[in-house]
Amino acid sequence: MRSAEPISAAPAAPIVDAAIGTLCTACVVRVERAGRSDTYSAGTLCPDETGGPDGPCNDESLFDLASLTKLATTALVLAFVRERLLELDMPFRELVPDFRGGAKDRVTLRHVLTHTGGLTWWKPLWKEASSLAEAVWLAAKEPLSQEVGEFKYSDLGYIMLTAGLARVGDAAFADLVRARVLGVVEAADAAFGPRPPERCAATEEDREWRRRRLRGEVHDENAFAVGGVCGHAGLFGTAADVAALARVFRDGAVVGNELAALARTEQVAGDNIRRGLGLALRAPNGPMCGRYFSLDAYGHTGFTGTSLWIDPAIDLTVIILTNRVYFGRQNDDALYQFRIAVHEALSAP
Repeated sequence: MRSAEPISAAPAAPIVDAAIGTLCTACVVRVERAGRSDTYSAGTLCPDETGGPDGPCNDESLFDLASLTKLATTALVLAFVRERLLELDMPFRELVPDFRGGAKDRVTLRHVLTHTGGLTWWKPLWKEASSLAEAVWLAAKEPLSQEVGEFKYSDLGYIMLTAGLARVGDAAFADLVRARVLGVVEAADAAFGPRPPERCAATEEDREWRRRRLRGEVHDENAFAVGGVCGHAGLFGTAADVAALARVFRDGAVVGNELAALARTEQVAGDNIRRGLGLALRAPNGPMCGRYFSLDAYGHTGFTGTSLWIDPAIDLTVIILTNRVYFGRQNDDALYQFRIAVHEALSAP
């Protein structure tokens, strides 16, 4: 069986090495199988001296996890569902009272987790909001941009969940995520920013708003505007932290086996799109996470160049952390090809 074979990140090393200095400055790849793991790290954290002293990227380096934050938020939602504090098919307006009227009244919590709530994919809330309450109000008042039930990936639902979950849990969102999710899975270094810059892989030079090289503070403008703590972005962590978070969906940690299985189950299918609850599922066409990953595979990606993919059919978990936005945002295709190459190197039969 594949699970009995040794596990090594070495096949990805030449691909990672070739990407340093062009796609990213720092990269960590972690691979897991049958409870064993291996990690390969390369590059440096911040060649730009304006971002503080540079240092080698290693297993302990912190990365801006971007939308991998949504995995922790989804885990918190499902933990509350398990405790019957929430229901997947409850109206979303019960969590976010300002989100109501017209077709919005048909949007459920399940719709938000599957990105089928009709929400606009993104809005520059940071240009108007200076607090979470303001950002949630703006997101709630935004008109729906398509029919309820149609897939469109959106940050807005997870931004609104930040406030809704805090009310349900009667505590600050960051404290709930730490106590109910990250602490349980022992993601020891994962936390919302700001984080110590010297441990962090720098991201983009923000020339429009903050006018500095970002390092240890969240790259996402909307998350930064509300203090760095948000349901869609804001977590920093190591590859080991992401591996710990993967246990929620792979092993049923925090949420139980039944809800973990439901999260991995196809809820929505569209134009080469398959979604679970808070998870992307392997699309039927195109390489996505490599030729050798099966249709059972599931995971998530992050805008800063992060990803987690799990394939139970071949008992393989692959985590890639990069700071691809260090060089700007115009390298989507290069990142996509890089991710495919790494996954294929690690999953080739």
